[in-house]
Amino acid sequence: MMESLGSTKEGSQLSEREVFKNIRNIIVKAPGRVIVATFSSMIERVGQLINVAEELGKKVALDGYSMKLNMEIAKQIGYLKFKPSTLIDIKNIHDYPPQKVIIIGTGAQGEDRAALMRIANGEHKWVKVEKSDTIIFDSSVIPGNERTIQRLKDSLYRQGADVIHKEIMDVHSGGHAFIEDIKLLINQVKPRYLLPAYANHYLLREAAKVAKSIGFSAENIFILDNGSVAEIDEQTLRVLKEKIPIEYVFVDGLGVGDISNVVLRDRQLMSADGMFVIIAVVDSRTGKVKGEPDVISRGFIYMKESQELLRQTRKKIKETIVRSATPGAEINWVYIRNNLRDKIGQFLYTKTKRRPMILPVIVEI
Repeated sequence: MMESLGSTKEGSQLSEREVFKNIRNIIVKAPGRVIVATFSSMIERVGQLINVAEELGKKVALDGYSMKLNMEIAKQIGYLKFKPSTLIDIKNIHDYPPQKVIIIGTGAQGEDRAALMRIANGEHKWVKVEKSDTIIFDSSVIPGNERTIQRLKDSLYRQGADVIHKEIMDVHSGGHAFIEDIKLLINQVKPRYLLPAYANHYLLREAAKVAKSIGFSAENIFILDNGSVAEIDEQTLRVLKEKIPIEYVFVDGLGVGDISNVVLRDRQLMSADGMFVIIAVVDSRTGKVKGEPDVISRGFIYMKESQELLRQTRKKIKETIVRSATPGAEINWVYIRNNLRDKIGQFLYTKTKRRPMILPVIVEI
């Protein structure tokens, strides 16, 4: 199974050796603190940074829960080796000269509560942006995060920090193989079967083209959709007709998978145009409204500034209820509620061009 996100990009990914060389030069030349934002899963990179800090006589402060946890695990199993004295608690960074401190944290993708975003927003308890800071984005931009990351960079630039990212210097090598990397992988592994994976369908197809361009048999390339089942034995690989269900399962509070389409539709409706609650007391003998109907608006209109609309709406409510009830006959309360929902919905749309969720509550007396 071959990850295929880079299957349309020519050449090879940048060498990690070259990236590390660039980052090391930045740290050596930095006039003050160095703040590196990266993925907490990039354990090798963090290990390299700690080693450089030891070499240059600097201290390292890790920030972000996942960052601290991953580094502790890596140290316990012996994957990372460094002097315990190299690491300091983030709250103690001011005990050392700025040029002797490297902060490694999460948040390179602009996550709201991650370390770098809190620093940029002035919400971090121990770290404030200083003009002598050098801030390195050691990551690629994940599609969908572009605007958030740009706002984060803008904030750091405005505060005077020296911000370095992939657009201006090679400080990160992506983890997704380019075309030449894919060819190298196939030639080294020499698989019998190839299943391009982890990408949009067109990228899976492009990965298959790359494989075929170096002589890999098209009959042994299988492009599967999410949920497809491939069965493998010592002789063959075959794709079964049946598929595994892959629908999203919504987790809401303590409920798992119990949110119906109706509930989701209602939430979408309320988030779009709000809701409008009607409370009317109705005489069960005459079908007439007692007093003035109460209305409650949430996310639809500001009631204090919409008195005329509310006056017209209350009048419309009373008229609709009277017309829906036949004097002397048994009152159909379900019909009244449904009619009230439809008529008031149409009336409010005419007045505002918005469609709030209408919730009629009829109190029978």
